Amino acid sequence: MKKWKLICFILVVIVVVPIVGYTSYIYIRVHQANTQIDQAIKKLGIPQNEIVVLKKTAYNAQPLFSAEWFPKTITTKKDYETWKKIVLKNKRYLNGHKLKNKDAVNSVKNCEITYDFTYRARSKSVEVDYIYGENSATKQQIQEYFSYRILDKFKTN
Repeated sequence: MKKWKLICFILVVIVVVPIVGYTSYIYIRVHQANTQIDQAIKKLGIPQNEIVVLKKTAYNAQPLFSAEWFPKTITTKKDYETWKKIVLKNKRYLNGHKLKNKDAVNSVKNCEITYDFTYRARSKSVEVDYIYGENSATKQQIQEYFSYRILDKFKTN
């Protein structure tokens, strides 16, 4: 009986330890990336009370253990109000789809004027991409519709 307990213990250790180790690694890396992105947002002058997080910082690496990147998508209260006015005026979303339900504009989660921040672990840099609708915004769209104009790329360390 002791032999079976030992075998089961060894199997559990072989399976559980790597899983716990890998999930802990991801948790720590996401936390570090989120800290870097938040510092970048602060450096850019976006007030904390203006920020609305649409997608939390997430871990990405393809294939496993290759270059890691961590995206986070935000909008601001001002940008949400701008988006809401545009969509209600044109009766269309920025991506071109027709506005069928006016209540949809009452949710900030539907806002299509967003800032996509990406922390790249290898270069230790944070990049930002302006999103207008479903595409990267043009310079004209950035100047006209975005409340905060940000440098394209900068080092955080």
